[in-house]
Amino acid sequence: LVGAFSSNAYGIARSTKDADFVVSLQAGDLRRLVDRLGPDFRLDPQMKFEVLTGSVRYVITFLPTDFDIDLFRLSDDSHHAERFRRKRRVQLGELSREVWIPTAEDVVIQKLRWQRRKDLDDVVNILAVRADKLDWEYLSKWTHLHGTYDLLDQLQRSIPDIDLGERDSPGL
Repeated sequence: LVGAFSSNAYGIARSTKDADFVVSLQAGDLRRLVDRLGPDFRLDPQMKFEVLTGSVRYVITFLPTDFDIDLFRLSDDSHHAERFRRKRRVQLGELSREVWIPTAEDVVIQKLRWQRRKDLDDVVNILAVRADKLDWEYLSKWTHLHGTYDLLDQLQRSIPDIDLGERDSPGL
């Protein structure tokens, strides 16, 4: 589970119009999945291409609500593969189930690559909530490789220092 749901797990929650998943698919898996989901789900016949990671994206729509489920096929992109390898199994209360999500660092790295306004807002929210728990060496490595280190630094510096004293945080 990636996208807004994964950033919500580490930062400040926001609404979203879809659910994004990274999947490893074998021949015929996608068709079998859609068939098992039933008639309330439709697979968009036109696959899409995500340029940054070279990933193929499939869109499944839940027809009664017009809610989209984006399935990003695991690509050969080095960070995409590392992000998938480092995923963590967590309990997400809003979904009432356990799911696999990327680490907070990998969410930040991917969202810095996309650089859409909502993604940069997600990065700021994750940094504001979890800065002291992040693996900054790992973040530095990948953001230098992707040319997004300066953006990460700029976003980190934009967060005001607030002394909240001792606080209990459930954390992940």
